[in-house]
Amino acid sequence: MSEQQQRGEELFEALSKNKKLRRRRLIRNVVIAITVVAVILVAVVGMLRRNVEQRFAASAAEVQAYSVTTGTIHTTVSGTGVLAEEDLEALTVPDGVEVLEVTVETGDAVKQGDLLATVDMATVMTALADLQEQMEELDDSINDAKGETVSATIKAGISGRVKRIFAEKDMDVSSCMAEHGALAVLSLDGYMAADLETKLLHKGDAVTVIRADGKTVKGTVESAAGGRATVLVTDNGPQFDEEVTVTLEDGTEVGKAKLYIHNPLAVTGYAGTIRSVNTRENASVSAYSGLFSLKDTSFSANYDTLLRQRAELEETLLELLTLYRDGALLAPMDGVVSSVEFGEDNSSTATTATATSSYSAYATYYGGSTATAAAATASAAPVDGTAVLTLYPDLAMSITISIDETDILALDEGQEAEVEVSSVSDDLFPGIVTAISKVADTSTGVTLYSAEVTLDKADGMLSGMTASVDVKIEGVENAMIVPVEALHQTRNTTFVYTAYDPETKQYGGMKEVTTGMQNDDHAEILSGLEIGDTVYYTEQENFFAAIASMMGMGGNMGGGQRGGPMPGRNMGG
Repeated sequence: MSEQQQRGEELFEALSKNKKLRRRRLIRNVVIAITVVAVILVAVVGMLRRNVEQRFAASAAEVQAYSVTTGTIHTTVSGTGVLAEEDLEALTVPDGVEVLEVTVETGDAVKQGDLLATVDMATVMTALADLQEQMEELDDSINDAKGETVSATIKAGISGRVKRIFAEKDMDVSSCMAEHGALAVLSLDGYMAADLETKLLHKGDAVTVIRADGKTVKGTVESAAGGRATVLVTDNGPQFDEEVTVTLEDGTEVGKAKLYIHNPLAVTGYAGTIRSVNTRENASVSAYSGLFSLKDTSFSANYDTLLRQRAELEETLLELLTLYRDGALLAPMDGVVSSVEFGEDNSSTATTATATSSYSAYATYYGGSTATAAAATASAAPVDGTAVLTLYPDLAMSITISIDETDILALDEGQEAEVEVSSVSDDLFPGIVTAISKVADTSTGVTLYSAEVTLDKADGMLSGMTASVDVKIEGVENAMIVPVEALHQTRNTTFVYTAYDPETKQYGGMKEVTTGMQNDDHAEILSGLEIGDTVYYTEQENFFAAIASMMGMGGNMGGGQRGGPMPGRNMGG
């Protein structure tokens, strides 16, 4: 081996030894690091375990003793909404009156009698004169309508056979019509009919129809298609809604069905009282046969309509006279201006609504003369007004809350509610359910209904503030109650502990109980305990809350239930 080769091998051997040395050092450092991390983890886990055990040991030691007493327990339906002003009143001036200036702004507080707007008194006088003329014309129409009557006899109108009579002596005609749609029903073509689901019959077949009393009549198949057939029998005898059996000529039963009038005609009326019924069922009548005699035939519908229209004009007259007396529009009550509708862009007078032809049609249809109808059309136009501003008394507010479909049927108007307005106070304000809407809102993909809760307005309450509402839907007074946490359940029973040994930390005195109403906090005890008994239970805290508290991550993240109630207080969740 040459000297050069020998030096190369020595260098290669030295490099190999150095590489192996560095590898051993790296492995040693990694092992040391892993050992250190493992020691730290063991220490941390041990600390966590000890702290958690201490935390839950302390929690387990928080044994509560509750003396069974009586109180009021209730269940609730909850919701949130925003406050809104209640009892808003829109103030207007009658048509024809010109508003000159509104002297208040939105948000102004006013007292009864304060000036709200000035008006042109000349237009007030003109409107008074026009209104008086309308009332005089309407008085003439009312006088003409006073003598209107209906005929004292209701006739058949078309010959036929009476198959149903709904009207009875002393029955109000309009009430009978509203309930049954007719005073009587005639059969016009001489047939009763029955529909059967069958494929055994064909158009024109002769059949035998067995009546409910066992008597038989001949029948004919009027039509048969698609597995359905209509059989006709005479209307002389067979009754409406009578169940019959249809058979073939050889006695084969086809089916059963109820008879109905093949070609019916309703006998109608609209006013008066039945003095007497002058026909009977199954009687054959002519077109001029008098079926019913009437009393109290004075027709009042048109007359009453005209009186209502005059009452509206009287209200407008009083408004105009008040404007004339005061010389301006004054506040009718203490309150706050919610909005001002009248401004420079508003027309000084609104367009007066005109009567439609329905007045004429109404009067003529119900027996009014053409002159009466024309007068009603000319003078009975509904009176509109010019909107000036909206005022509210600042005494009450309302909240509209959304109610789930599972709870809406439990709500009723008049139910008590508790309202929390956190931006005003921590106190609960009493409220009442004043309106319930049973029209569903499905826009969010969930079926919701709405309810309105009204409450007295308290200092600091403003429109738009968020409010939480609990509506008491069911409650029991003088109920024997215990905290829900005191209850323990198995598959077949519910029980409580009535003893606890603090030295051994063992519960005892297990008693089976029967429960009634229950909410988030308390349960009603129907049997198993007596007033004055003591039950023992533990307020268990949430595991994650314990971890979070131990690690300094904040406060309670789902702590236990609230403590026991005081006797006689509401304990609804």
